Amino acid sequence: MPRQRTFISWPPPGKTLLGLLGVVYVVYLVVFGNFVFAWMTGRSDTIREYTVDATSSSVISYWTQNAMSSAIDADQLIDNSGNSVDVTQASSDASAGKATRQDGQAPGNGNAAYPLSTVGKVFFTNASGQNMVCSGTAVVSSNRNTVDTAGHCLYWNGNWVRNVIFCPLYDSGKTPYGCWAARDLLVPSEWLGARPGDLHRDFGMAIVSANSQGNLTDVVGGAGWAYNQPTNSMFYAYGYPAGYPFDGQTRKSCPGSAGKSWQHAGGLVISIPCDMTGGSSGGPWFISVGNKLYLNGHNDFTSSIQPNHMFSPYYDDTWFALYDKAQHM
Repeated sequence: MPRQRTFISWPPPGKTLLGLLGVVYVVYLVVFGNFVFAWMTGRSDTIREYTVDATSSSVISYWTQNAMSSAIDADQLIDNSGNSVDVTQASSDASAGKATRQDGQAPGNGNAAYPLSTVGKVFFTNASGQNMVCSGTAVVSSNRNTVDTAGHCLYWNGNWVRNVIFCPLYDSGKTPYGCWAARDLLVPSEWLGARPGDLHRDFGMAIVSANSQGNLTDVVGGAGWAYNQPTNSMFYAYGYPAGYPFDGQTRKSCPGSAGKSWQHAGGLVISIPCDMTGGSSGGPWFISVGNKLYLNGHNDFTSSIQPNHMFSPYYDDTWFALYDKAQHM
């Protein structure tokens, strides 16, 4: 004789209680899971974002030829000499976590200049209404529209900047593929709350809208990236320095040099010999691995502790958390 299955029949109050317990349990799993994920990845409330309240067309229209040519660097490349935050030499093999790399994406048109085709000029207006310049890099990303730059090119002196555009392959006023207007700006929370002179979290990401040519990295390519790399890697720096003796009209570079690591405000920064000036902030530092170039730093600040050198924040897990959020927006 076949055995019958027995099902427990809960009275109505029991069903209600069971349902409530189930809801509480699910909420607990979600909250606890998010807590554990944030604790393990360091992403809990670590990123601040700002959505641009202007249309792409209006931002692009703002940047006339005259506006671009008159934009200034205004020492946006920070001279850290007068700040109270110490810079002291650190171990040359310092690393914050697991070293990771991602290959880049070549442009669809086969531009032979890749990956330098990803380097461009950043234009923006600060809170005082001054038109300013920085540099940046189109990076390979899920949204195909992410630009890496310095945090102070997007958020400075307690305010988000506006009218942000990125012009890859800029050359003396010419932009072969046009410019892309930013729709969202992101920096680490630590950058918003940094004390004067604390630049070790000076990271920034701008997400741009497609222009008439298409998505950014489809047109000019997306640079590969790396983080948690050896600090004494060979770095190759690029940017658009606008301070004397440069004029910001053409891309410049510094020869490949081994990085030197420094402790700065409780974090890590790297220096290389380089004579670029204001306007080059945010311009990429590439490392070469297996004949491929990977973004692994950017022009950020200078210091009298090591004259004629450029400093970059160390690209670590915080940089990746910022990039990863940006690429999925």
